[in-house]
Amino acid sequence: MSSQPEIYLQEMGLSEYEAATYVGLLQGGTSTAKEVASRAGVPQSRVYDVLDSLNTKGFVVVQEGRPKKFGPVEPNQAVSQFRDFKRREHVRRLDEIQGLGEHFLDAVDEADYGDEGDDEVDISWSYPNRHHILEKLERLAEDATEEILMITTPESFERIANHHAELLAAKADAGVEIRALISDDRDLDPAVRDRATELMTIRFVQDIRGRLYTYDGENVLLAFRAPNDDGYVGISTTSPHLYATLSQLFELLWEDGVPVS
Repeated sequence: MSSQPEIYLQEMGLSEYEAATYVGLLQGGTSTAKEVASRAGVPQSRVYDVLDSLNTKGFVVVQEGRPKKFGPVEPNQAVSQFRDFKRREHVRRLDEIQGLGEHFLDAVDEADYGDEGDDEVDISWSYPNRHHILEKLERLAEDATEEILMITTPESFERIANHHAELLAAKADAGVEIRALISDDRDLDPAVRDRATELMTIRFVQDIRGRLYTYDGENVLLAFRAPNDDGYVGISTTSPHLYATLSQLFELLWEDGVPVS
């Protein structure tokens, strides 16, 4: 049965073996892999992989030698390093989404799709001005009945909050859950922040570049700067499968976000 510290570590994102191994190292101090496996109840065949993973995530330091030994990082420092690890992982995933979006646009252009299949898949893009993207976001918000999730920048959030203030207020009054993750590279305009916090829950995260908006478990809009930086590309689609993946990314970032003070 897991101890209380192990349960919290698992809630943070460590595996059962990783949590048991780190707690075992805190209890027993610097140890060989064999000693760690015995103390933590981790199979000998798995212990090196577990220790390597904990080293990558910032919980373990390695002492080279024969035999190699492993020591626990001080808990406060370990938690801080794990947050940094998760933040880098989140940024990498956002960059992957932006890159995939660009490849998607290239593939669509090369395929030269006509109007066939419009009734089955809703895919649109606007290039290069923001106006069409804001219009699409407004239509998606109008149709939302359950939730609206945003990953965006202060600039884009302020634009949405100002253009769609009445609509967002109406949706909040109707019980639609609205959450926004906003890059912390600059402060929000105080008036926008105060008004928005009455309508939705906001958290701040680092290193947001592209913009991602999802609605009601199936509608997705991804927006990012065009390659020449003259404007934006907006891609929207209706896909519960894509939403399922992106919502996991949102929740990971949300857990790491800092609430509005």
